[in-house]
Amino acid sequence: KEADRPQVVKASATDIPVFYLHLTLREDEAYGGSAEVSPAFLELCQLSDNVIRRRIEQLPQVAMVDATGIVDRRVQIVPDQARMAMLGLNIEDLEQALEDNNVEPGSMTVRDGHYEYHIKLSSLLRSADDVSAIWLRSADRLLRLGDLAEVSVVPAQASGLSVYGGKRAVTLAVVKQADENMASMMQAVGQVVDDLRKVYPDVEIAISRNQTELLNYTISGLQQNLVIGLVLILVVTVFFLGDVQSPVVIGISLVVSIVVCFLFFYLAGRSLNIISLSGLILAVGMMIDSSIIVTENIAQYRERGHTLRRACVVGTTEVITPMLSSMLTTVAVFLPMIFMSGIAGALFFDQAFAVAAGLLVSYFVGIMLLPVLYLLVYRVAIVSKMSRHAAHASRFNSLTFRLKSLTSRTKLPSSFKNPHLLDGLYDSGVDFVFAHKRAFALLSLLAIPICIFFFFFLKKERMPRLDQNEAMVQIEWNENIHLDENLGRVETLQASLLPIAVEQSAAIGQQDYVLLTGQTLSATEAELYLRTASPADLATVQGQVQAWMDRHYPQAVLTFEPPPTVFEQLFTTGQADVVAELYARNTAQTPTAQQLAAMQERLSQATGYQPTGIAFDNQLNISIRHDRLLLYRVAYSEVERQLKTALRSNAVTTLHSFQQYLPIHIVGNERTVSEILSQTLVPTQPDEEEHVEYIPLSALVTVTPAQDLKTITAGRAGEYIPYRFYDVDHADRLVEQVRQVVEDDGAWDVSLAGAYFTSQQMMQELVVVLLVSVLLMYFILAAQFESFVQPLIVLVEIPIDVGFALLVIWATGHTLNLMSAIGLIVTCGIIINDSILKLDAINTLRRGGMPLMEAIHTAGRRRLRPIIMTSLTTIFAMAPLLLTHDMGSQLQQPLAVAMIAAMVVGTLVSLFIIPLAYAAIYRRGTRI
Repeated sequence: KEADRPQVVKASATDIPVFYLHLTLREDEAYGGSAEVSPAFLELCQLSDNVIRRRIEQLPQVAMVDATGIVDRRVQIVPDQARMAMLGLNIEDLEQALEDNNVEPGSMTVRDGHYEYHIKLSSLLRSADDVSAIWLRSADRLLRLGDLAEVSVVPAQASGLSVYGGKRAVTLAVVKQADENMASMMQAVGQVVDDLRKVYPDVEIAISRNQTELLNYTISGLQQNLVIGLVLILVVTVFFLGDVQSPVVIGISLVVSIVVCFLFFYLAGRSLNIISLSGLILAVGMMIDSSIIVTENIAQYRERGHTLRRACVVGTTEVITPMLSSMLTTVAVFLPMIFMSGIAGALFFDQAFAVAAGLLVSYFVGIMLLPVLYLLVYRVAIVSKMSRHAAHASRFNSLTFRLKSLTSRTKLPSSFKNPHLLDGLYDSGVDFVFAHKRAFALLSLLAIPICIFFFFFLKKERMPRLDQNEAMVQIEWNENIHLDENLGRVETLQASLLPIAVEQSAAIGQQDYVLLTGQTLSATEAELYLRTASPADLATVQGQVQAWMDRHYPQAVLTFEPPPTVFEQLFTTGQADVVAELYARNTAQTPTAQQLAAMQERLSQATGYQPTGIAFDNQLNISIRHDRLLLYRVAYSEVERQLKTALRSNAVTTLHSFQQYLPIHIVGNERTVSEILSQTLVPTQPDEEEHVEYIPLSALVTVTPAQDLKTITAGRAGEYIPYRFYDVDHADRLVEQVRQVVEDDGAWDVSLAGAYFTSQQMMQELVVVLLVSVLLMYFILAAQFESFVQPLIVLVEIPIDVGFALLVIWATGHTLNLMSAIGLIVTCGIIINDSILKLDAINTLRRGGMPLMEAIHTAGRRRLRPIIMTSLTTIFAMAPLLLTHDMGSQLQQPLAVAMIAAMVVGTLVSLFIIPLAYAAIYRRGTRI
């Protein structure tokens, strides 16, 4: 019953503090390695709990304010043992007096004639003076409790504290409402904090670990990338189309597509977050493809002599079907990703939704709005030119001739001096590939073993590693140190880091948070928060911490983890690579500390990696000798009472203060364990003829040292001992070595977990996603081409693109993680769009009776600029992600590298290898 009540809290992964408020006294000195509490800090604790905390919780944007570092008060009674022994009183008499004088039996009702009165009997203790005024009887004497003991209101014995900026602090963790915006909450809390600083100038309020800054920086970075991508895309269209009107038409269509896409976000209840914005950046490069294809096709028909209206109709109608197939094949890639298990499938729903909505909207804008815009813009251009020509009619033969010339054709100046330069390069490239078709066919076949090799060769991770300038340092001293010693060690460590760490805070010992964002700390543990100016400085600080700990406290267990942000809660990037969970086969016997330490040493020697140590708790087991109790006639309850009093944990009753309830403790003076056992005397229970005698505690108890696990870890299969391995290069080899060590020992069963296995599972799911996406794309293409063979021609470029992209991922130092794998899968749905356009054009020309090779050259020239432009727009849309370093960009960089690499080689494959495969199948004039 003396144990703390377990707390069961229902919370989601995102219910973590948005930021922390550290409250310190402006004139307070550094803590100086002592956990003693000053009266001023006690007042700060009451102010924080009763005023500041409640004021912030009143804001509608705030769900709760979690607090730690608040020091409670208690009434402490230190009895004068010698005087009480002289008077024949003991601790039990004090306890009984306190209970008798702190009673509230309730209220009664009495009738007096026509009236009725409520009578309340109460003898509650309200203050320390009430406690001192309690009367006790000793033989024929009446004594006040204050004459027998020292009564005072003191700070409660602390089991932990919070430190910020070298001062003891009260730390408030602010948690937002689930449906509220971080920015609006930060603004509201900021106004309250500014008011509090004015009202309480002696209190310093510092904001730390502010996630709104990280989120705003990331969101603004992604928005900037979106704008840069749009600018680069428009530059590409101006360069290739050679006029201003076409980019204006394409730009208007793109803006309309984005606005309508935002409307879809609103109707579907989706927010603009890191993932959805990244998906929108990815979608922008594809959304403009429809507009480019339609615009370029209309321009080609105008160059052939069609009227403006006729060119808009025919040019749009011709590409409706291939564009629909391209859009569906890309959406088919994202559709299976939604069904991935775990947080990946749930989270990347936003990305899939952004891309799917963007492609769907851009397709209908391209075939419905863009032709109308093209007609209106170029009609205005024609009228404008016609007006200028009319003003200078004397310089021309006739206005009618010019009007006919303008309406029949409008040849736009090319960005190249030679408009046939690209066509010539393309024809030369096709001729070269066909002249060396065996060599190119062999290179294409080599893509399959390259894919397989790099898939198994590349290091696999769940998520890409992000640059951090923040870290949480978990320290388990692995010694039974008291809070003052823990505080002194942390103070010394923080002082050595001052030149580099720009911000430091520490949680020392047990914390009072209700919503725990990490592991529960004991009195011999500490958690440090470090922030540096740059990620490089953070690596230096971590090295300094590790070296300092190895030099001064080598037995301590040290762990570095990222701070608990929303991103970290979802993806757990600080997870150990491999966790060996050891289950004891003999469940009737508890493994000893020596056995666990020996197993840790064997694992370290066999694997070459030092697993994170198991923390032990050194204990003193006090066993009461019942034979001595019977021999000396000592009551068991009296021994227990004396021990609690000597160990300062004898809680008797509660003082009902007007502000709060304060526990009343009867405590002894601060002494060591040996002094307590030798100096504490326990009274006997004599018969009527005997006198009371006093027996030292040391004669009634035995003390034995013991060691036990500090924490117990359990899973579905029961309790287990976790050995965690970090920064493992060859996890598969380590797994086999761990299994061998456990098997040789014979006393354990082992279950393996960690980031290595979650990454393996994720990769298996992504392979299944890729296969399902390829099947969906095959069926869509088979329906379009009305052929079972031609979809295979299109899909043959997928292993080539993926193999080259894996090579580039390895060369750039990235790993095969969730983002790079998604980049590969997404590119498979994008890059085949160029091949679809090309094959559709070849089929159309061949149906008109054109020979095979002539159809290949002609279709290639017609689709050359759209293919190059759509590839460049997708590449330029992703390129800004490689140049910025916010969290959103770093998260998407592996995806961007994979996509850009695959798009580059995929464009060349679509232009030259796909015609080679087509000709190999239809070289004998086979009908389509």
